[in-house]
Amino acid sequence: MVYCAYVKKNVFCKSGLLRDSEECKMKYSYCEKLMWIAMNGVIFELLEEKTPDVDCKQWKKKSKERYKQIISELDEIGDMMKNPLRVSLSGGAVWMAVYETAPNKMSEKLFSEMVTATMGAPIIKKAFSGKNPFSLDYQKKKAEKDKIANGMSSSPYNWVTETIPGRDGDEYTTIYRQCGLCELGRKLGHSELVPYMCQMDYISVDMMGGVLHRTKTLATGGDCCDFYVCKKGSKWDTTEKNR
Repeated sequence: MVYCAYVKKNVFCKSGLLRDSEECKMKYSYCEKLMWIAMNGVIFELLEEKTPDVDCKQWKKKSKERYKQIISELDEIGDMMKNPLRVSLSGGAVWMAVYETAPNKMSEKLFSEMVTATMGAPIIKKAFSGKNPFSLDYQKKKAEKDKIANGMSSSPYNWVTETIPGRDGDEYTTIYRQCGLCELGRKLGHSELVPYMCQMDYISVDMMGGVLHRTKTLATGGDCCDFYVCKKGSKWDTTEKNR
């Protein structure tokens, strides 16, 4: 188990006891390797189409180097099995690395297109389409897993998540009171890009057979991200459409 508390007193990181001034940093683990493999193909396929005059082979090489560097500067938030949102943080680091190493400044429009294209990557589509969150049993287990993930690290790069099971299995609510991607954006000076990453939430929920409704996000100045998710075609979906 990874212990990484962002506190003033002694900090446990893996099996070592760190001093007050030291921090536990992320490693380039299986999760980070997997995210690079999953994402880089579709990203650079898009960029080759949109920027034909750019040497995308060199861009990809520099992006991977920058990606590894970004990861090494982030606080440890736990392995992907105990904290699945490590995947999101790593994915955000890939997007930021590609953006920062662009030979010419990348427009926000192209950044947005890159995020959308990435969600169509085969590994990512398979991961989300294989999930079915529409059962009370699944939602209750998710609520317990959230508590474990929240406790893996108090670093601002971690999320603070609460899943609230629905009135039946066809709906549920998830509240995010802290977002690692927002902190990543602040650290790198690209907070304006984080809302474009938020669009992946609509795509991923759609892949799972649901519809996402939300009124605010941390990335756009809200006090939380309020996810209300209902199953496509359910009575809750009909209710939302008729509002």
